[in-house]
Amino acid sequence: MREGQIENSEHGGYRKAYPRDWRTKVKITPWQLFWTLTTLEISMSIWLTVSPTIETSRQDAWISLAVAGVIGFVVTLIYVQVCQRNASQTLVEFAQTLLGKWVGKLIAVLYILMWFTVSADILRIFSLFIKQFLFHDTPIWVIAILMVAAMVYINYAGSIEAIARFSEMAGPLLLVGIIITFGLNVPNLRPSLLLPIYADSGAIAILKGSFVNASFLGESMMIMMLVPFITNSQKMLKPTLLAICVPSLIAVFTAIFVIMTFGTNVGSTLIFPYFSMVRFINYLEFIQNMDVWIMFIWIFGVFVKLAIYLFINSFGTAQLLGIKNWRAVIGFAAAVIFTMSLVPANIIGLLDYAKFVWIIYIFPIFIVGLPIILWLVSLLRGQKREANLI
Repeated sequence: MREGQIENSEHGGYRKAYPRDWRTKVKITPWQLFWTLTTLEISMSIWLTVSPTIETSRQDAWISLAVAGVIGFVVTLIYVQVCQRNASQTLVEFAQTLLGKWVGKLIAVLYILMWFTVSADILRIFSLFIKQFLFHDTPIWVIAILMVAAMVYINYAGSIEAIARFSEMAGPLLLVGIIITFGLNVPNLRPSLLLPIYADSGAIAILKGSFVNASFLGESMMIMMLVPFITNSQKMLKPTLLAICVPSLIAVFTAIFVIMTFGTNVGSTLIFPYFSMVRFINYLEFIQNMDVWIMFIWIFGVFVKLAIYLFINSFGTAQLLGIKNWRAVIGFAAAVIFTMSLVPANIIGLLDYAKFVWIIYIFPIFIVGLPIILWLVSLLRGQKREANLI
């Protein structure tokens, strides 16, 4: 009997089955992880973090975004350290190993609930954006269910491996599109709008403005659920940190271009400032309407983000409930995300989740606090293990 098959006594033959731990069969490379993280970080950060940052730190928003990149770099370094010390386990597993069954399971449950809520919020923002700019008369639920169907399909068909391969195509396309729009927008720039530097804001405002994008970059914490699927996880440090540096650099340039195009008063009021800047491009009455192309490739980036979250929610829920076939949970997880995304905008505003939940609670607790605790416990347990061996 070959590996991956079990006997079917009813029909006297064999039927295909997954190995006891199919994570040994489904793998992505560290550089596929780079493209996955880069694509999902860029897809939302330049759309949703630039305007709130400009509102807080005015023309020094680009400095705030650079500071955010440093914060994201440091916390991601901690994630990688935790992952490499527990490379064969997901967060659901190693949280229980490090902190005990009940405390670890509680932390895992909170993370899974958090990923469900952020998935629903992203799906709702995506649906509202598409409705506003493309399909004005289409109900939001129709747009949302089409995206959910695509997320479910790629997870059923190829799981994390298929998502990573798709990212290798969508990521470079997204980067090239952004760079092209930067170049085409140069004639609209007024460098004087960036002045004065630092004088009007100060260190406190710059630091406060950095929290928005730093919290979005902290989404790299999802690697704590993906590490068992990475080939040679000991080599994941460089690609993972680079996946923070590239989106950070793109965000800095986006803030600079938005400020030099619209100024701080207008730039701080735009919900989607980068997209508004792209719509402003009109090169010699020949190159215009770039927003359609950019929107098309942006959809790819959001798709990667939501597909990864669906995988994490499904696999994590299956592990918590002791369900061996995690694909059986995909439908349930997708239904929960879809239902939560339909919460009316007058109950939870478009950016209220990011402003009043993500930055205030999730950022300090789930993105910074708990990973540091897991890292410290990993270090202490590692030192005790070495002491016992001696």
